[in-house]
Amino acid sequence: MQRAVDAFREAQEQAKHFEGEATVAKDKIQDFCHLEFAKRLLGGVDSSFKVMGEETMVTYIVADSSAGLTDEDLASFAERWGDEAAEELITRDYMSIRFDPKVLEANYDAVVEALQVLPPDVLENLFRPMLMKARPGAAEKARKFAKTPEEMKEILSQLRMKNYIK
Repeated sequence: MQRAVDAFREAQEQAKHFEGEATVAKDKIQDFCHLEFAKRLLGGVDSSFKVMGEETMVTYIVADSSAGLTDEDLASFAERWGDEAAEELITRDYMSIRFDPKVLEANYDAVVEALQVLPPDVLENLFRPMLMKARPGAAEKARKFAKTPEEMKEILSQLRMKNYIK
């Protein structure tokens, strides 16, 4: 049993070491891919692509969706790129509105009876703030606002466009 414990701990340490190395390499690849995608997008190509290594390759996959943006993110984006860009590239994410389960549980009968008659203090605490998200096609539309690959990369980053490598 002692050998198994030692072998387990040694394997865990090696896994942590290699995970750290993988993270460093992944960050370098993603940084390259973000800028390469920005260049391609400015040229009118908005699809995923492969990046070759000496022996293997990764695929940079892009999605026409973004992570949730807060009101602060929206304000920061509008300040940097202007209200027109914010209006054209960002929209409300109605799917992000969720009932707070604890408030719902504590006030279930009132909610079932009818939302419109809830006391204001319950209604205020029942909902979480709605997030924003990039509009469909926002990456392609961003070409109107970005003049360089670096600016395109910045816009895509601020819009929190989803992407990954595999």
